[in-house]
Amino acid sequence: MSFLMLFLKGIVIGIAMVIPGVSGGVIAVVFGIYEKMISSLTNLFKDFKKNFTYLFVLGIGILCGLIFFSNIILYFYECYEAITKSLFIGLILGGVPYLFSEISKKDGSKANYQILVLTFILSSILFLVSKKAIRLNVSSLTQISIKNLILLFIAGYSYSIGKVIPGVSGSFILIVFGMYEYVLKLTANPLKIGVSDIYIIIPFIFGFLVGMVFFLKLINYLLEKHFKNVYSMIIGFVFGSMIALMPMISSFSEALISIIVLTGSFIFSYKFIK
Repeated sequence: MSFLMLFLKGIVIGIAMVIPGVSGGVIAVVFGIYEKMISSLTNLFKDFKKNFTYLFVLGIGILCGLIFFSNIILYFYECYEAITKSLFIGLILGGVPYLFSEISKKDGSKANYQILVLTFILSSILFLVSKKAIRLNVSSLTQISIKNLILLFIAGYSYSIGKVIPGVSGSFILIVFGMYEYVLKLTANPLKIGVSDIYIIIPFIFGFLVGMVFFLKLINYLLEKHFKNVYSMIIGFVFGSMIALMPMISSFSEALISIIVLTGSFIFSYKFIK
């Protein structure tokens, strides 16, 4: 894979991470780079130059997508929510045939449809529960206390799940903890981080890093030992993410545009992955 193509895929992943309900992990999966990304992270020092270069190019693309396109994509999401959601639905669905072909190619068998359906149901339940979850008051967390440090650590640890397991939206996890808007503002304007923000960022990032180490090792082990079942699980999460993205259509013209955008993004994703 060329560095330019990897960089562009990183940008799309970064953009996806901004939108609630869209998992950057799902985009990584449907773009065919998820397994390589996990392997490079967990085996960084085994072939440091190769793995570091791969992760660096991908990481720069993700950061560019997050920092430079977050305000743009949020504008379209707020003003044209149905059309923006249709765009991501098309991108995700365009990669589904690739996921099934990966199971057939590497495992020589079909997907485990029982796991697929169970995971789909689980992801649907998680989405419904997240809408009713109790949120933290970020402004009250600037005071240093054991309770606040633990809460922020748990929030960061939970957020890592959305970065490692495809279909689990990191944005939704932040919404559950009441930190979505706060983190988004810091991402869009990193130069405006103040002293009070440090008290929140440090325990949050520490929890995130601990979670990343644990879940990366877990998912890498499962990919090596149970590839078919893990990819069946991932496909279930991918389909489950569609529930969070279902657009509310308000007019015929919006429906028409949404269908066109969904179709175009589906074709683009399908060809892009091949």
